[in-house]
Order: sequence, then structure tokens, then C-alpha cells
Amino acid sequence: MELKFYKLRVCDADLILVDDLEGDGRDRDWETVAAALLHRKRGAGAERLAVLAQAERDIWLRVFGPDGSEGEAGDAALCAARYLLDSGRSGADRVKMRLSGSAHQALTVDVLDSASLGIALGPPRQIAAGEGSTETLEPAAALSPSEAGRLATSIEASGGRYLVLPLCAGIRGTAGVVVFAEGGANPARTRIVAAANAPSPDTLSVHVVSRAELRLSRSSHARLDASAAGALALAAAAAVGYADREAVVRTRRDALWLEWTASGSLYAAARPEYVYRGEFHLVDRDER
Repeated sequence: MELKFYKLRVCDADLILVDDLEGDGRDRDWETVAAALLHRKRGAGAERLAVLAQAERDIWLRVFGPDGSEGEAGDAALCAARYLLDSGRSGADRVKMRLSGSAHQALTVDVLDSASLGIALGPPRQIAAGEGSTETLEPAAALSPSEAGRLATSIEASGGRYLVLPLCAGIRGTAGVVVFAEGGANPARTRIVAAANAPSPDTLSVHVVSRAELRLSRSSHARLDASAAGALALAAAAAVGYADREAVVRTRRDALWLEWTASGSLYAAARPEYVYRGEFHLVDRDER
């Protein structure tokens, strides 16, 4: 079966989107497709595969990483909403879909203008070191200076002094460690090992330009997608008093607008863009 795919980009993160809305909810071998399509040298090359399927009246979004595992869904939801808008399959103000998985979470993407889309990512939570629990994080404005200072661990390393804050956030709640590096991002990334109680959390290096602007460095192989990583950068900076509750988080060539809302949720807005479209042959499981 020939399937069309689209490659999209949002905040320097690339994603492959497949429209399987006419597939009647068939269980295809998307894990194998993800491994082939996402490969940087032998495939189309991207961070994640997003698949749109339909069962009854609901549109379902499935997100896979290169190893076939479920991945963060913020970037995928924004790109999927862009496609559903352009193909006339959604309302003009909001795009609704459901995220596949154990929770079957309902997702709503807001249409902010002709190019910008926004999505709520849930509240940030601090990872309790050495424990299997998390605690809801609050911005520094709601904490005393001493409480805010205790959130982060300050350590010494060659080339600078680093402030480390382990957090989890995003639609799936992926763990990450935010590092504020005075001596540059590269020494922090290579020398700091997170002590958080999570399986190998991603390390995000953040440079504070101002209270309204942050610069983020993240790996293209990270479990955190761009929207979740940007949200964690803002949450960490606001929690220790480095940034306001609204800020622009810049990557290499692009930017996200982030807000830590009064309700406690992190909100990300971005402009997904198409890169190109292509086709591939998919062998269904029942055809083998």
C-alpha cells in the first residue's frame, strides 16, 4: 500500500506526518515504518513519526520515536493540527484529536492566527531526588527567595558554575534536567550527570538573555520534543526567578512563545511549517 507522508518543522524540530484517516483504524506496523522513515541517512530523516488515524468520529494521533517507542506529542499535535486545518478536517478556532495510549488523552490545539498554533502542556513538576514521586512546581513569585533557591542544585565544574533543576513536563510528562550554564552549554552537557529519579533524563542547556528571552540547546535525539523542552526551560527559569511567566524561548533558527499560566499549566505556541511531501510503500501486517 502506498502512503503519502509530509515532513514538517516546528522550532527546529523535524517530524514526519502520515495521513491514515482512510485506513479504518487498521493496526499497521508503524514501529517498523518509524525505524525506516526516521533514519537520518537511509530514510526521510526526522525526530518523530506522527500518524493520524480515525476510529468512528474521533481523529487519533499516534507518535513514535526512531526505536518505535511512544514519544512526546506536543510538536506532533501542533503539526497535525496544521495539516488538519489545511485539509479542511477541523474547525477554524480549535483542532481536536485524541492521543493514543493508555490514557486516551484528549488534545485541543488552539488556532491563534493564520500561521500560529498553541497547546497546553500541563503543569511542570519537580523530580524529587531519590524518590519515586514528583511535586508540582510554582513560579518564584509564589515562593520566598529561600524556597526558590532550594529548588535548584548549584555545583562547580571546570569552565563555569552551573545551576541544575530536574523537572518533568509535556503531554506525556517526559523528564528533563535544565542546566543554567554560566561557562557555556557544552561543558555543562558533557560533564553533568543528572541525579534525578528518572531513566536518563534529557539535559537542556539554557542561556538567560533577559527575563523575557531564553536560548535553548537540545539534542535532536532527546525524548523531550521542542515544545516540552521549551516549556521546561521557561518553568525552570521562572521557578528560580530568572524569567517572567511569559517568555520567548529561542533555538538555533526558530522560537517558541511560552507562558506559565495562572492555572498552573504550561502553554506553548509556535508556527509549524511544511518542508516537503513524499510517498512510501507500506506492507500491512495481514499481507505478510
